[in-house]
Amino acid sequence: MKKLFIASLAAAVAFTMVGCKGTNEKRGDEHLKEGRYRNAINSYLEAKKKGSMSDEFYDNFTLALVRAAETEAKKDLNSDLINGYFDKASVNMAEVQNADVVQEYVTTLANIGKMQAAQEGMDYGTIVNAFAKIDTALVTAKAKGAGEAAVKAIRTEAENAYVAKNLSEAVGESDPVVSEYQIMKIAEMAPENADVKAALNKSRKGTRGYFLIFGEQIGEPVSRRVDKWGYVMAFPTIKMAPGSLSGELQFWASTGNNTELDPSKIKLVSTDGKEVFAKGNSGWCEAEVLVGKKGQEKIEKKKQSFKGKGKLMNEFQCSVNISFSFAKDFVPDYIEYKDEFGIGRKYLGQ
Repeated sequence: MKKLFIASLAAAVAFTMVGCKGTNEKRGDEHLKEGRYRNAINSYLEAKKKGSMSDEFYDNFTLALVRAAETEAKKDLNSDLINGYFDKASVNMAEVQNADVVQEYVTTLANIGKMQAAQEGMDYGTIVNAFAKIDTALVTAKAKGAGEAAVKAIRTEAENAYVAKNLSEAVGESDPVVSEYQIMKIAEMAPENADVKAALNKSRKGTRGYFLIFGEQIGEPVSRRVDKWGYVMAFPTIKMAPGSLSGELQFWASTGNNTELDPSKIKLVSTDGKEVFAKGNSGWCEAEVLVGKKGQEKIEKKKQSFKGKGKLMNEFQCSVNISFSFAKDFVPDYIEYKDEFGIGRKYLGQ
């Protein structure tokens, strides 16, 4: 009986210690209540350092961080402090119990992301980071079961504003390669937007015969989110019919490696993920050839025919005549080529 009493007393004391608030946490709560969020954060950090925390600690500490971020955003929407506050808050989220706190965290994070994305004159990296805040908020909302609908609505608003501001200019670009690059940038942020999908599909149909090589003509630093393929392809000639596709497929390599072009690895993928592999194994590849009289030689690029496999050198071209056969309900989406050095895709549009 005595042992049972001691065990019960120990459990009661442990519960009391967990539930009680130390001086620093109480001070933090008072600062939070009065809107002194940075002071609250400092007090909560001291409480955490001493290990004296109540059941409400992470809820209130997170609120202080979120509200400090919101206050900072009103002063300077691009302040580095905003990310710092949210980084600390995200560490707390596993311990947060109150659904209202989760709701405030995810909606505030998403709204700040939306406001950052709507700024004028921002570089693409800033836009990407702004939408990343909204996406982080959505992941947290789903995981914690609070605020998901609100964050989805905020993302839709951010997407629509971004598309409305940028799509018409992207579509209006006179250079089709530049135009597609700009549309692809928008599609990275708003992949399900109907207007963006329609514009990108139309562009892809028009650029089947173009290498989508993004260089100085883009007029800005090229984003690796868009320019991500090691092999760039073009169809200077293409014939599409129900059940078949054929043409001359050209390659440009930018993997940094010289490699073997193996036509048997070329595949056509449908809009619903079905695959068929190419027929055809003849074409040409550019090679460096020594030309001119002895003593006056110079190196030039020359086309060399191949059958079977060709030698695809970095920043050189190859061409192969290919064909595909497939069921009539197969809707071609893109051509893909992949080897140990890289991957490339050529989207065709429907």
